[in-house]
Amino acid sequence: MLEYTPHWSEWFYVFAPLQIFGIIVVVLACYGDHGDEGNVLRIFFRRISDCLERWTGYAGWAMAGALTGLLMLGTAAIGFYWDVAFHVDFGRDNQLFTPSHTMIVIGLAGLVFAAAVAVTFASIDRADVDLRFGVVRVPWTALTLGAFGLGGLVAFPFDAMWHDAYGVDVTLWSPPHIQLVAGASLSTVVLWLMMREGGRHQQPTLLGRGIQATVFGAILTGLSTMQGEFDFGVPQFQVLYLPILIAAAAGLGLVLARIAMGPWGAMKAVLAFIVIRGVIGLLVVGPFNMTFPQFPLYVVAALAVEGVALLVGTHDRLRFALFAGLAVGTVGVAADLAWLSFLSEVTATTEMLPKAALLSPIAAMAGALLGAALARPMPDGAKRVPAAAALAGAVALVAVLAYPLPRNVGDVSAVIRLTEIVGDRATVEVELVPADAARKATAFGIVAWQGGGTVKASLNEVAPGRYVSSKPLPISGPWKTVVGLQRHDEVMAVPVYMPADPEIGAPEVPAVAERREQFVRNTVWLLREVKPGAAFAANAAYTGVSVVLLAWVGLYALCAVKLDRSDEDDVPPTPYGPPRPGSETGNGHAPVAAGPQPVAAGWARNWGDRPPS
Repeated sequence: MLEYTPHWSEWFYVFAPLQIFGIIVVVLACYGDHGDEGNVLRIFFRRISDCLERWTGYAGWAMAGALTGLLMLGTAAIGFYWDVAFHVDFGRDNQLFTPSHTMIVIGLAGLVFAAAVAVTFASIDRADVDLRFGVVRVPWTALTLGAFGLGGLVAFPFDAMWHDAYGVDVTLWSPPHIQLVAGASLSTVVLWLMMREGGRHQQPTLLGRGIQATVFGAILTGLSTMQGEFDFGVPQFQVLYLPILIAAAAGLGLVLARIAMGPWGAMKAVLAFIVIRGVIGLLVVGPFNMTFPQFPLYVVAALAVEGVALLVGTHDRLRFALFAGLAVGTVGVAADLAWLSFLSEVTATTEMLPKAALLSPIAAMAGALLGAALARPMPDGAKRVPAAAALAGAVALVAVLAYPLPRNVGDVSAVIRLTEIVGDRATVEVELVPADAARKATAFGIVAWQGGGTVKASLNEVAPGRYVSSKPLPISGPWKTVVGLQRHDEVMAVPVYMPADPEIGAPEVPAVAERREQFVRNTVWLLREVKPGAAFAANAAYTGVSVVLLAWVGLYALCAVKLDRSDEDDVPPTPYGPPRPGSETGNGHAPVAAGPQPVAAGWARNWGDRPPS
């Protein structure tokens, strides 16, 4: 394992978002108007709230919480991709609180902080929200955002228990890691719901609409995080997962964006996504000097959603979701697979296409149904997605994600030969037994990692059953070099070279001129750190992540229903009675006057300046 110690300068990137947060707070406080007298702290918060509302058109408390959450999630996203790149390029950590780990922790804890910010501003502004405890006012979305942050933070002790039981593996897809990543990724939707909760009575400004588009770019970024191992080219699961994950993310995120932002909403979300992922990728490959994480563009998928909206409309959201999901799962996924194949040295083969052509549209339509269901709070008079259809979409998505889970091993061996050795690299020849073992392969190639970067090479057939690497591969030092073979549900690998790892008691697999190896499950070589452990830890981890995910889904549904009911309650005051008790507009600065109102005034408010004749 290559030793890597973070440089002190890397900690600048950890604290830079906090410095940005402080600068924004000072600017807002300087340009805001507190509107009334009070103590210094109250005036400080009111000035920020006033400035946010004037500049964005959203209630101050909602924008304060959403922007804080967006900044914290940006911190977590940078830390996440930095951390994955580190593990791919270097292996295990030498210390717990690395810069990347610290950014992830700050980001997750920042969600709880963002929820507290929203509650604080809502209480000071006396916002019109349902949950009230004395002077404290708690928006539904603030409660949900805090739950997502806490659920993600709870994954850390689960992760420690997992590693104690099964070794210091470096996989993204362990149960604690899924819970940790999902806590940040799925909370992006809550930020939009928060803006929606605080913007029911408002007219967003250009800046407000730009922030909303950025939030949808963050939603697409969050929904794409589970593609991480494919982004870096070291997947441990079937490559069939890649089109399924792309389809589900695009179906949910783009359909929700199109309904929420109207015409060209899907394209706005994609442009924001490309900027976000581009900035993260440039940071990883530039200042951090690690492998660049590839990512799908979703451009064709967004155009497909816009086209479906133009052809069939969005009024019937069930119909729109199904047709948009079908378009995303076919032409959208095909375009992104072509794009990723263009970027990658080792790609999936055409043998994957029949299953991908069947499962990707199902995943996209399931995601689109969920996206359209989450758009329930949009008061556009559209025909909503029935609860039964949303539930069917969730079940279908779980089923599609479960289908590629098996990782079996076939009866295949390989003779590994090294030729054209130059320095620490050599061209690798692979002779398969039986010779036709790769005829039905969905993926077949060589990857070397954890030597300070990654090197990938395709295998070109030069004779029946004999393949030669497209480039020389590392065969010494800290590098780990393996041949990977996937076909059907078999996910296998043989080593070309593995260094000794005394810390985990793993012997060297030396690079020799010729050696015969039996293919085994790829995790034997990709996760050499794994050790047998008690079943209790796995049971607890899987149970914990399942409970937390179900709780988050329930909170999604609760927010969508509560915000929708609030919209239904927002009827204009009649000329024969007062408005709904306790109602206030904006950020709470201007309460609606209670008491009877003149009939003519009521007509003027509802119909213009013409009183009834």
